[in-house]
Amino acid sequence: MRQVARCILGLLCIVLFYGYALAVQTPLPGSAIPQFVDPLPIPHTIVAGPGQIELRSTEFLSRVLPTTFVPANGLPYAGTWVWGYLEPNQVSPPSYIGPVIVAERGTPTEMKFVNNLGSAATTNVLAYRNSTDQTLHWADPLNNGANMCMMETQPMMPPMGMCAENYLGTIPDVVHLHGGEVPPALDGGPDAWYSSDGTRHGFGYYSKDGATSGNYAIYRYPNSQEAAPIWFHPHPLGVTRLSVYAGLAGAYLVTDPPNDPVNLPPLVPLAIQDRSFDTDGQLYYPAGIPFILNPEHPFWTPEFVGDTIVVNGKTWPYFNVEAKRYRFIFLNGSNARTFEMFLTNPVTKINGPTLWQIGTDGGYLDAPVAIDPNGLLLKRLILMPGERADVIIDFSGQAPGTKLLLRNIAKTPFPNGATPQGSTLGRIMEFRVTAATTPDTSYNPAQGGALRAPMIRLANPATGTLAAGVTVQKTRLLTLNEVMGMPMLVNGFAYPGGPLEILVNNTKWDGTARPDFTPVNAGGHTSYYSETPKEGETEIWEIANLTADAHPIHLHLVQFQLLNRQPFDVGKYTAAYAAAFPTKLYQPGYGPPLDYNTGNLRAVGGNPDVVPFLKTKVQPPADNEAGWKDTVIMYPGQVTRIAVRWAPTDLATNLDPNQLSYPFDPNAWGFGYVWHCHILDHEDNEMMRPTSVVPMAGALRTFVQPTDY
Repeated sequence: MRQVARCILGLLCIVLFYGYALAVQTPLPGSAIPQFVDPLPIPHTIVAGPGQIELRSTEFLSRVLPTTFVPANGLPYAGTWVWGYLEPNQVSPPSYIGPVIVAERGTPTEMKFVNNLGSAATTNVLAYRNSTDQTLHWADPLNNGANMCMMETQPMMPPMGMCAENYLGTIPDVVHLHGGEVPPALDGGPDAWYSSDGTRHGFGYYSKDGATSGNYAIYRYPNSQEAAPIWFHPHPLGVTRLSVYAGLAGAYLVTDPPNDPVNLPPLVPLAIQDRSFDTDGQLYYPAGIPFILNPEHPFWTPEFVGDTIVVNGKTWPYFNVEAKRYRFIFLNGSNARTFEMFLTNPVTKINGPTLWQIGTDGGYLDAPVAIDPNGLLLKRLILMPGERADVIIDFSGQAPGTKLLLRNIAKTPFPNGATPQGSTLGRIMEFRVTAATTPDTSYNPAQGGALRAPMIRLANPATGTLAAGVTVQKTRLLTLNEVMGMPMLVNGFAYPGGPLEILVNNTKWDGTARPDFTPVNAGGHTSYYSETPKEGETEIWEIANLTADAHPIHLHLVQFQLLNRQPFDVGKYTAAYAAAFPTKLYQPGYGPPLDYNTGNLRAVGGNPDVVPFLKTKVQPPADNEAGWKDTVIMYPGQVTRIAVRWAPTDLATNLDPNQLSYPFDPNAWGFGYVWHCHILDHEDNEMMRPTSVVPMAGALRTFVQPTDY
């Protein structure tokens, strides 16, 4: 490999080096795939009870493409190789998406997650096998060492040895309950992975039965939070993007019967993703970008976007609806694509009907919010990866036989990239209306009516300010940073340097040994923490986006509220930011330029104050963002402010912080949480940081003993 790497440095060398990866699969254009051929699959539902629920991450064939698809290999289409969560003895699920776990608040659910994924060398999911990148800081079951890989990388050359090869060993997996209010050991963090052969584990591995080896983890979720449409997916360090892309994603609905709205319409989950396929009908994932653009990470893609739309594991499905109301939980399960959605009649060109949003990531809104494509203000439902929306659609005004399109107009990258092709990526699914068979007596959002007792307000959504009576103990000013490679000259042609990695607060995943960072040792591994909030306290996080694109930022453990957004002068602030480093130049991965705790008198975080660079007034949240969120869009050129309280969402704001505690220790066994960008390709390459929540001394806990978890 070293001789190959030292061949003539030009396009011929690039073709030779990458030829094996490019020859494996031939991409199938999305425009060649028929639309609205097959019905929408509905993931099966499991109602949680006192017994254990076992789900096994398994590889199987699923008919993702239309039944009319004919592979180029001449063989009948038996399905696309995917990964999914199967129950014991389950062979043929409705799709790779699911299941839907329905749990009741206050009643714990015990889950056993088993990793039956085999090895990267033998998997039939070529998108995984061809795109693992050992130069990333990743789970690394064989302990090859990403740092060694990166040290071998040389300018103008592909990385050497094993670094230029895809990983072929046992597959790491761990399940994260996204949006779950759970103890840290149950969070399924990026270092809590376990290998498919059971011999390797991350230093954050935990299982309720006390196992120290094995290909499984048992978690007992407390379900102590308010009702919410949360979900679960893999979270192993450095390969989350590939594991989710292969198909692993399920829904987890926390219900609260005494407080839930009554008589809601029938519930249908909609997991919306973009995917690409090869001519044989298998998932296709580009194996990185040429090394001349990213010499450090040859198989990592800065942002994967596919050329087809898949809903509940089926390309461009249709769904038969009666002329009545339905409740849909929208989930953006894509790696990087944003969706900006509305309904339209393609025949009459009339947009509608209205999407009535009744809930956000963290639960029900106080009242329904109309997303009306014919209105003056809120016209589109915008979801970035990881976000959910609980929505009611009333089809009663549609004549039987009507076909409605769920359209998408979100640009990629969002919000200033390319407009989606209207005949492919501009379409998500089709609704086919039939006559109602029975009268519809379900909850009608158009008539208003409270959905819940008024939520606890940290933010006043009308003014974009803190709610009355809320006291903030700390303000953090943090940044989003993109690290670009140096331009290269090859054979007289200038290649622009591509993204090497994206960072939160200019800090890599493990942090830096600085006096203003806190070293935390877990499982013999030391990380350097900077975000160490105290249980019960309320903080404002101001996040200044210095990159060119929007990012969906996700915080584990907490649901928070969007305070406001405000534009700032990025150019001038970036200059002041760079000048604040010891070298007077931007230093990627150094951390913030100033001391984290004392460098800015107004806000911790180690960054120059953004206040002198702010422009115009604050922008309050949109009406459908004015609820509890665990993932929020942070637009380029803006400071996004969120109110984060490290306590359960239903506790009153007039309580002393010493009365605001979780029913479990948020620092149990020294494990922590993380916050990160939910563009999966970004979080896999350093855009993620650990969070250590300082527990309240003397707090009364419902979950105390290890067996409680």
